[in-house]
Amino acid sequence: MEAVTVKSLGNMQQLVVTASHAFVADEPLDDGDDLGPSPYELLLSALGT
Repeated sequence: MEAVTVKSLGNMQQLVVTASHAFVADEPLDDGDDLGPSPYELLLSALGT
């Protein structure tokens, strides 16, 4: 299994890095800056795949 790292970027943003991809997870505008999918959206997409 490949390693996945998560690093906090501040204001609820998280940098997610896998072996071949990197993306930002973020909360909606009420709490974050909406620069990427929310943790709930990521969970639902993981379950869907």
